[in-house]
Amino acid sequence: MSTPYEKVQKSFYAKFQSPVILPDGLIKEFFETALSEFELELYELQWSDESNEFETDLKKIEINLLGRCMYTAYLEREIDRIIKLTNIVGKDISLTGMGDAKRFSLQALANEEEKISKLKYMLKTNSFYDEG
Repeated sequence: MSTPYEKVQKSFYAKFQSPVILPDGLIKEFFETALSEFELELYELQWSDESNEFETDLKKIEINLLGRCMYTAYLEREIDRIIKLTNIVGKDISLTGMGDAKRFSLQALANEEEKISKLKYMLKTNSFYDEG
């Protein structure tokens, strides 16, 4: 059995409050970032680029965590965009009200990172020394 990429992608899109359409290449990059972060901190997930799916059945928490990591990568990009927009001020144009957008985005990112940290901790295998 296997888990297709679309399940992780669906988990990623479920995090948005309003419908957002992103280019497939960008979503794939978010996925690669999430997968590398997951495998660096936890364990390998046996991803196959050829079949575009995982070779094993992923648990729901693993799919959720990958989707959250993808969403965090999206938020980081969005914050960068907002920061660049708030720095645009000229004699013909001035953007106001973007400070709140930046603050809310930074708070959303901090919340997601906290949730991800908790999920990673729950997925880690605990080892205790035998005092024998």
